Amino acid sequence: MPPATDALKKKFREGQRAQAIAECEALSQAHPADRELKRLCAMMHVVMRDFGRALVFLRQIRDPGNENADVLFNIGLCERELKNFRAAQECFRIYTEKFPDPDGWAARGYCETELGQPHEAIASFGEALKLAPNLADVRVARGDLLHGLGDLAQAAADYKAALALVPNDDATLKKATLCLLELNRGEEGIQLCRDVLKVHPDSLTAKLGAEWLLSRLVPLWHVPMMNEPERNQAFFDGLASAVTPDSTVFEIGTGSGLLAMMAAKLGAKQVVTCEAVALIAGTAAKIVARNGYQDRIKVLAKPSHAVELGTDLPEKADILVHEIFSSELLGEHVLPAIEDAKARLLKPGGRVVPAAASIMVALVGGTTLGRNLHVHESFGFDLRDFNAIHPRKRPLYREDLSPVLMSDAVEAFRFDFCNNSVFPAQKKRLDIPVTQGGLCHGVIQWIRIELAEGVVFENHPSRSRPVSNWQHTVYGFNAPVHFELGAVVAVNAMHDRARPWFERA
Repeated sequence: MPPATDALKKKFREGQRAQAIAECEALSQAHPADRELKRLCAMMHVVMRDFGRALVFLRQIRDPGNENADVLFNIGLCERELKNFRAAQECFRIYTEKFPDPDGWAARGYCETELGQPHEAIASFGEALKLAPNLADVRVARGDLLHGLGDLAQAAADYKAALALVPNDDATLKKATLCLLELNRGEEGIQLCRDVLKVHPDSLTAKLGAEWLLSRLVPLWHVPMMNEPERNQAFFDGLASAVTPDSTVFEIGTGSGLLAMMAAKLGAKQVVTCEAVALIAGTAAKIVARNGYQDRIKVLAKPSHAVELGTDLPEKADILVHEIFSSELLGEHVLPAIEDAKARLLKPGGRVVPAAASIMVALVGGTTLGRNLHVHESFGFDLRDFNAIHPRKRPLYREDLSPVLMSDAVEAFRFDFCNNSVFPAQKKRLDIPVTQGGLCHGVIQWIRIELAEGVVFENHPSRSRPVSNWQHTVYGFNAPVHFELGAVVAVNAMHDRARPWFERA
């Protein structure tokens, strides 16, 4: 190579890049047999991201009969950067056959990804990781492909391995936690965030990720539920009417373990309780032990349909306890759970607590409530068209909206858990007499729970409560309607076993 080459490299390094490239090309033209000059020209063009020009020189010095690893790899790199993925894939195929190193396999995998060949790309990334297990970016790329193919467990494994190498990779942490949540391994995702915080205590992604996962696994209504005296007293009284010293109790939905401990306190011989969320189940077991009931209460970290008679539950229970009601009663799959438990896990004629529950409704008005449901005008502008895209179903999380009941309470649907074993979907028409005239916004819904004979809990909307886990829900009409006293309003009521719905007929 002519001595001037060193001067060209110096110029390029010092920022005189255009001049260095021009002089290098001129020198290469003057010495056409000098392969190193062509290689230098190519590398300068690669640095300048002129991949097309770099390819011209690289192709001139490539000898297919005697491949050079550096030349072949850089040809593949330039083709890939120019989005000639098929040509790049072929280069890297030849490269990995002749020079099987992790960079070549990884590059081949990226090309196969771009060409829509996920299985081939996964295999190529796998070869790269056999040779270099610490390639975090390759693990993430393979994890993305596995996730796209539905192999969530392997995707999560790759994301976790990448995070072990690069704990401050926020994007990968998000992918990992989402993947683990999809796998019902949210508790593992929380621990992953906490592990990241041990290394990077200021990681906002890890802090928010752990909180987000907790919010998905442990809904916010748990604490208000535990602190609601009226509700707790009703359940205690209901259990007291059923539990005897010979009772075996099976509970669906452990939560904090409160109801299970009530049953034990009332003298039940054995209580078996199940909880689908492992994090909650583990915490409940700690609470049970802290209160000294671990010898009589067995906490299962599984949903009720997975409970096995003879293994998890020694024999069929005398009493079935359940409290998996949502604010609309049906939202936590209570009906399928009770159907299954009565059929498999409860003795014939066994008690069910609560014994029954109802979805209650009434016509509702009120100026303050109306401002949160419909819009007419604001600041002199007519905004009524917005009502067409505003959801008609609205949970009421506030106690200060002053709903005005315009009818008596109506039992829309009642579910008798003791005397019935199957609960089909229903549809009916409710004819509701107006007991207070005025502007009606729709139907307000609440729940009524019959724990035992004479023991009832109802979160009636006429009573403000300082703390409650069950909220009211309003099913609004398309627009407010004025009704006179004595009018009868027809309402279509229906449920699909998981959700109720109400609308003006």
